Amino acid sequence: MGAPDDRPADLEDLDARIKAARKAREPKRSRQGDKFTAAGMAWRMTVELVVGGLVGAAMGWGLDELLGTRPAFLIVFILLGFAAGIRTVMRSAEELKRKQAADAARDN
Repeated sequence: MGAPDDRPADLEDLDARIKAARKAREPKRSRQGDKFTAAGMAWRMTVELVVGGLVGAAMGWGLDELLGTRPAFLIVFILLGFAAGIRTVMRSAEELKRKQAADAARDN
């Protein structure tokens, strides 16, 4: 070891090297991962919209079969199903927007 006056400088140097090593080992955020997340969200929104219409169609068809009013309920419930799907897609888009804002705030 060196003289007692050299010790704080040695510790500061060691501290700087430890911090540099820790920073080098941190996982880097990949933009490619964001693309997969965006694609997954797009598929989720598409599926939500389609499923809303299909569920509405199934409900309308079932009611028409029970009541013998073909195609009145089928048309009404298809439209209601798509409206519900659009509402769900809007909520998903808002969720994505909040997540992106939180990520941007965390990065800054």
